[in-house]
Amino acid sequence: MKTPWATAVAVTLVLAAAACGGSGKGIDFTGHDPRILVHHGYGDNWPRVMYVGKLVYDPASRCLHFEFESGERKAPVWPKGTKPVLKGDKRGVNIHGFGDLFEGEKFSTGGAGAAEKIPKKIPVSCIPKGGTIVFNTDTDRQK
Repeated sequence: MKTPWATAVAVTLVLAAAACGGSGKGIDFTGHDPRILVHHGYGDNWPRVMYVGKLVYDPASRCLHFEFESGERKAPVWPKGTKPVLKGDKRGVNIHGFGDLFEGEKFSTGGAGAAEKIPKKIPVSCIPKGGTIVFNTDTDRQK
C-alpha cells in the first residue's frame, strides 16, 4: 500500500509531465513527393528568430529545403498541421492558418534552431549538410 506521501509525489510527477507536454518533442515524416518533416511538442512559445529565405525542392531526395539568402540549406521542420502539396509541377506545403507556400517562393518565418532528435526512418538524403531548422507558425511572403 502506498503512503499518502508517495501518492502525492506520483500525482505531482504526472501533473508536471502533462503540463510540459508529457509526450515530449517529436518529428514526423510525411508525404511521398514532396516529403516533409513536421514537429509536435515544440509549441509556439519558444524564442523566435526570424529567418528569410526561399523554399527549394531537391529532386534527388524528393524533399523540400529552406535556402537562406547566403545559399546555405537546411531541412525545415514545419509546425503541426502542415501538409505536403503538389499542384501541377510545383511542390510545396500547406501551413495551417497560412495557406500554400511553393518551391521558389521567398518567405520569412520564425524558428528556434535545430531539431533535437531526427527519427531514424527519415532518409539521410532529406537532411542537407546544414542540418535542420524548426519553424513556428509565423510565416509571411517576401518580395
